[in-house]
Amino acid sequence: MIAFMRTVTMAIVLWLAQQFGESITVSRALVDVRVTNDRGEPVTGLMPDDFIVKMGRADVRVESATFVEEAAFAPLSPDEPASTERSSQGRLFIVFVQTDFARNSSRVTGQMHFHGYAEKFIETLQSEDRVAVFSFDSHLKFRLDFTSDKEIVAETIRKSMLIDEPPPPPIVPSPSLASRLDRAAMKRVTSSEAALLLVGNALMPIDGPKNLLLLGWGLGERRGNVVAMRREWTAARRALDHARVTLFALDTSFADYHDLEFGLQTAAKETGGFYAKTHVFPEIAIERLERTLRGRYELELRLPDGTKPGQHDFSIRVKRRGSTVLAPSSVFVK
Repeated sequence: MIAFMRTVTMAIVLWLAQQFGESITVSRALVDVRVTNDRGEPVTGLMPDDFIVKMGRADVRVESATFVEEAAFAPLSPDEPASTERSSQGRLFIVFVQTDFARNSSRVTGQMHFHGYAEKFIETLQSEDRVAVFSFDSHLKFRLDFTSDKEIVAETIRKSMLIDEPPPPPIVPSPSLASRLDRAAMKRVTSSEAALLLVGNALMPIDGPKNLLLLGWGLGERRGNVVAMRREWTAARRALDHARVTLFALDTSFADYHDLEFGLQTAAKETGGFYAKTHVFPEIAIERLERTLRGRYELELRLPDGTKPGQHDFSIRVKRRGSTVLAPSSVFVK
């Protein structure tokens, strides 16, 4: 009887909305999610019911789950469902290099050690992929706008070791970041978190997902006996979420452990990427990155009634055993 009355009430509400020209707004969000197996390869064939999404204690309905193949690979399932498509556009990458201004030996040594492996990753990119390069030492430096020229990208990453003031990058066709970056503002930022905020804001108007590769030595700051994220990270995370940016943190410090790796781990986890050390077996980190980036799911979420515009925390799991889910821990609702 109660269920019947609810059905009748909803029917009356819908009828009244039609009669008086009112509309009922249903909030939806698009989220990029990667699901991998124990080898770091994409898990295909998942349907909307395979995803468990919660916003607080409320269940979030997955309206659709489309697997987007972004690089050629052999799918695990021979029967691809209808919800699979091949990306017709190249991927967008942003390389963010932290160069230690104080020239700490473990940071500089680790950075030099990893550059060759970073270049090997660049070689695996497809011809349609485009890469932009930033570096941060005492402030943010814009070294290269989006390009598909792998040699120029590799050379620019090598030059990021320098404590110099690079000239403005050559003008490129859309998508371009040059017109969205203020050089005076880049000189004023004094932390990597503030620099990531500027980068995230510049990426917002560009459609589609992006991948940010942070090659560096750490985020956050020590406060007493603990390491915490700087206050600028809250705004930076919001901007990266809004711009659909996934951050992959590759720790180039030549150390088994250091305090600021906590910040790298936090940033990667909260944006749907992963953290990996590179001072030992760096090729494993590169192989995992290449495999993970072969495909992603685009989830269309129907958010709980009353969800207001802004940033909302949520969680995503899958029913497939043995799978690893890489998903942002918050979503931006317009």
